[in-house]
Amino acid sequence: MSKSLSTPFFPTPPSAYEPRYFAEVTRAFALFADQVRTPGPERATRLTLTQSSGNVDRGQLSWNIEEDAVDITMGGGVVQQIGFDTYMRCRNDTGSTITKGTVVGFAGVNSEIEVAPYVANSAANELYFVGVASRDLPDQDVEPVQLYGKINGLDTTGPGAEIWSVGDILYASPTTAGVLTNIRPTAPNIVISVAAVLSVDAANGEIMVRPLIPMGMDYGSFDSTIDQPLSAINTATAVAVANTLSSNGVSVVSGSRLTVSQAGFYQIDAGFQLTSGNTSAKNVYFWLRKNGTDVADTTRAVTVNINNGFVPISLNYTISLAATDYVELYWAANDTNVTLDALAASAFAPAAPSVVVNVNQLQL
Repeated sequence: MSKSLSTPFFPTPPSAYEPRYFAEVTRAFALFADQVRTPGPERATRLTLTQSSGNVDRGQLSWNIEEDAVDITMGGGVVQQIGFDTYMRCRNDTGSTITKGTVVGFAGVNSEIEVAPYVANSAANELYFVGVASRDLPDQDVEPVQLYGKINGLDTTGPGAEIWSVGDILYASPTTAGVLTNIRPTAPNIVISVAAVLSVDAANGEIMVRPLIPMGMDYGSFDSTIDQPLSAINTATAVAVANTLSSNGVSVVSGSRLTVSQAGFYQIDAGFQLTSGNTSAKNVYFWLRKNGTDVADTTRAVTVNINNGFVPISLNYTISLAATDYVELYWAANDTNVTLDALAASAFAPAAPSVVVNVNQLQL
């Protein structure tokens, strides 16, 4: 270890005794003593650390023999392995303690990033996932939340009826906020791979936090189980799709408006079951509207001339939509003796809707 000291000037010894020489020597030693007392910034080419983790005060370094890494004690039982652990400084503003090992997500900003227990259900925003609490966070406390790295001192036997094993991948639970599960969620819930089990123990288990956050695409599936006749010829009529079969970010408004919650490029697949009441030829038209305006070049026409038979119609569209935009399917015919027909279940087959529509986001 060296100090950033300037070298004191020592006078050249005279050939004969001179009182002035001794005065200059005394002054040089006084300067040196002053520098030793106040050396200035330290400079080092080698640093030897205490060879044990967790035995130094908050804000101090030590050498972790087992992990072969530099530890910095952060207090509250958190020891960061420099270069191997990543944290985010977060505040608990939930009114209750967030316990160590809880999965947390973004909950707001109040001078610090606020977090709360996170649940990965269909209503959650996957981009709001943050990480895992690396220690207990009392209400209003500001502590590190683990984004990457190991957390030990946990119960890794599994919650409820789950039985965890070494190597299990753990996901953010879609049913219980803040909980990890080794059961992979299914749509419409969000699938966020949070961690892996490194050791199994009821009190001293260890996990490796390494979140994989998907960029989830929105979708929706809708149908109509009622007959839809035309009231007048050559009159644009909205196709009703009142029933929601499954949905994530796409919803039906006013019975026909397929409304998206985020911008993107979407594919719309529609299936119609058309029936005719007589054998006269009828021209039937289908097309797409966006925000109440016809979309150019989307009309598809079919001629129907069967009596009480069925004609399935399948259409496919791709379109760019902004957040809160909506699309509608419209139809018309030159004869009112056609219907979008829903069938009741039979002894050998389930019921058939008059219309089925699937909306899938292809690109953000």
